[in-house]
Amino acid sequence: MLKFVYDRKIDDFFVPNCYPIKDNFYDDISSYIKETGKEPIVHPLFRDLQNEKFLIDDVEKDFIYPVEQFGAIDKLIGEEKEYKEYCFLNHIRKSSLDKIKNNNGRIVVLSFEESRIELHSIIFLHKKLDEYNIDKIYYITGNNWSTYDNYKSWCENKGLEIKVVMINSNEQLYLKGQDLYKNHGTFVNADELDNKREKRFLCFNRRIRPHRYAMIAMFHHNNLLKNNLVSYSLERGKDLNHLGQNGPDLHTMTTIMGKTILRDSYMSYYNELVELSPMTIDYENLTNIMGPGHENKEPYSKTYFSIVTETPFPERNYFSSEKIFRPMIQYHPFIVYGSPFTLKSLRELGFKTFSPFIDESYDETISPFRRMQKITKEIKRLCSMSDTEMHKWFLSMKDILIYNRNLMYKYGKKYEESQMKIFKDINDELS
Repeated sequence: MLKFVYDRKIDDFFVPNCYPIKDNFYDDISSYIKETGKEPIVHPLFRDLQNEKFLIDDVEKDFIYPVEQFGAIDKLIGEEKEYKEYCFLNHIRKSSLDKIKNNNGRIVVLSFEESRIELHSIIFLHKKLDEYNIDKIYYITGNNWSTYDNYKSWCENKGLEIKVVMINSNEQLYLKGQDLYKNHGTFVNADELDNKREKRFLCFNRRIRPHRYAMIAMFHHNNLLKNNLVSYSLERGKDLNHLGQNGPDLHTMTTIMGKTILRDSYMSYYNELVELSPMTIDYENLTNIMGPGHENKEPYSKTYFSIVTETPFPERNYFSSEKIFRPMIQYHPFIVYGSPFTLKSLRELGFKTFSPFIDESYDETISPFRRMQKITKEIKRLCSMSDTEMHKWFLSMKDILIYNRNLMYKYGKKYEESQMKIFKDINDELS
């Protein structure tokens, strides 16, 4: 039996472990922020996966001590200076910490939907565990295929034992599959695949980071913005514009575009793009659209392919989010503007990608500058096709689209089973 243990309860409610307020719990996050002046580092999350919960005082061994991460890892571990005193390790009860140090149970950080984890944060956490004499913890993340390998190399080079075991849950994959499996939204039907479409591509952009601005500027430069389905907002005050006050920063744009005249042109479009903003596709209020749910088949049924602007692009931290799985539940081929080896990661999960119908050499291109060039060239090539050529091109991938959609359904059906297996594997190591 899996035993999830907590330091304390309020009535029948198990307070999240490492919660820094000792005598209260604020379910309302704004109340917590008002009380502490900080964002929460933990919150009751993923409770449906915790079938047997106990107070740690009632369990001697073979337990999982869940830390339900809320927000970014650097706050949880106290790496961000303002959150130093809020480091979760500072708020484990001493008697609980003694049981953990004696290897009677394991700390398991639950961060299923977060994949942005930098190597420096894992190293910082490793050193913190040294301070607390903790041999090992488990860190469950979404899908990051670079940080753990880099961390293992760091440990090997220094002759150290691994203290942070990172496990990819692929939570975003299963949740998007569950949208399809449980009909959370509307979805393109197989009998609609032969229909001709009005536009070439679809490109959703909610939070505008510098690399997404570069892609939107590329559309504008090549007259592809208005005649395709592209969403973005450069409005201020809505947590959507993550650029500087005067537009994208020069350093990031140089990383993506090089020291080129084209870079300068793209940056000069900022005011024009502000005037065109917001551009919306299916939902007027982009602030409320995020993560699982919010599936609407209409934009997909009107376009032939998706350009997925993932969360990372120029970073050396390689990961993906739920965005890459959205086209597959809507029978859409796609180009991914994200980390290197994203397509490789998808193939390892059993999906098929679209070579030779799409030149996918960009996926193995490490340089953001070269990757941007290759992606731009391929988008322009596809958009230069005639209506007849585009429709024929799309239908040539029909078998791949059906295969990927069916696999997404299977993943959605296995969501809870897959996540519970992670805990069972950890538990098996303990017992």
